[in-house]
Amino acid sequence: MIRMRKMGRVFLAAFLNCCFAVYGISAQQLTLTLDDAIQTALENNSSLKSQAVKLKQAERADKSAWNNFLPSISAGGGITNTHNIYSSKELKDEQKSSWSWSGSAGVSLNLNSAIPFKIKQTSLQYTIAKTGYSQLESSVRQQVANSFYNLTAELKNIEMLKENMNLAKDLLDQTQINYNNGLASELELLRARYSYQSIKPQITQAQSAYVADAEAFMLLLGLPAETKFSLRATTTIQQLNLPSAKELADMHVENRFDVIQKQQALASAKLGLSTAQQNAYAPSISLRENVSTGDKINKKDDNKNDDKKFPDVNGSFSVSVNIPLDGLIPNSNMNLQVKNAKDAITTAQIDLDSTIKSARQDISKKVADVRRIYESLELNSLNKQIADRAYQLSAEGYRNGLVSQTDLASQRKDRLTAQQTLMQAEINYILSIESLAAALNIPTSELTSRYSVKTISRVSGQQ
Repeated sequence: MIRMRKMGRVFLAAFLNCCFAVYGISAQQLTLTLDDAIQTALENNSSLKSQAVKLKQAERADKSAWNNFLPSISAGGGITNTHNIYSSKELKDEQKSSWSWSGSAGVSLNLNSAIPFKIKQTSLQYTIAKTGYSQLESSVRQQVANSFYNLTAELKNIEMLKENMNLAKDLLDQTQINYNNGLASELELLRARYSYQSIKPQITQAQSAYVADAEAFMLLLGLPAETKFSLRATTTIQQLNLPSAKELADMHVENRFDVIQKQQALASAKLGLSTAQQNAYAPSISLRENVSTGDKINKKDDNKNDDKKFPDVNGSFSVSVNIPLDGLIPNSNMNLQVKNAKDAITTAQIDLDSTIKSARQDISKKVADVRRIYESLELNSLNKQIADRAYQLSAEGYRNGLVSQTDLASQRKDRLTAQQTLMQAEINYILSIESLAAALNIPTSELTSRYSVKTISRVSGQQ
């Protein structure tokens, strides 16, 4: 029986492996670099997929803008019964009731000078949709980078907490030995035990936070939340010699997505005014051709219809010119549309100017953030060196009986705090560079290669 169960488990495992191979499912976890994560998000992110559908719609409308010149085509037909209700004369049967059919078709074409502006508006809407997609793509890239580096920081923090726990365990073991030898009091032993056990909830909390953030990261990448993965991050910390914020703004403010969108909104408002003016003041031409035919269904008048094989077909062609006059009347509907279109241009120009000012301020703030965080990075690095050395000296002093257990535990906590602060400063510095590159709408690699002065350190992390 036991052997049969083992064989069943082996068969089940082989079957599942075959299923995984057939359907392309891998039981192994993903190993993601930042570039891998970004590429995965660009392929699977739900927001990008939705925006891609809208972009496709705008592209289809732009390619079909020529349909503004298509004529309107209509066709119709019917059957009519003509019957006598009352007559003072005696009628023949065919005169009392008769059936006839009729058919008609028409083609009309309306031309006005607003059509070219409508076509330009459609093309502009496609350009706006492309800008919106590019902006969302840039936003997704930045979100992925932020989540990637924050997860890396969380992993490093868990490693630090575990290392701190090991140091606390060493202290507990040493205190236990001292207590057994009568060199430490019971209170010291209890304190060492509490110091060790108090780190466990911190690790549990950090791991729970990581799991929640990791699931959110997978959803951002468009993957199932339960997907198992590991991070491979090797990032160089570089000092940047940035020019003045004004110089950077002059170089890149026109390339920002928010500024581009306001420029496009202004162009759309101008096209809207042109369209409204053409509709209000310009004449339009209408061309129409109508064709009609019909005949009786039951023909009994042989003398008149023997040699008539086909019904008559009649056509009519008309050309008309429409000159609108409503726009010339003050405060008429068309006149108000023109005025509203002019106001829309004014509003769009105000929004553009305001956006440019805000964009310059945003660039200035992000430049200041990069410089400020770099200064704190150097200071935190020095503080970590001091904390490491202070803990080493305290550990040596404790082993020699020159430092108390409380002082050693305090130095250990200070060392952990200094490590965490430096790590967070490194991550903040990397993210500030990412944020500045996004604000300038240039790749991060271009920003660092252009203004890098020297390499400070390398941040590595792997789950």
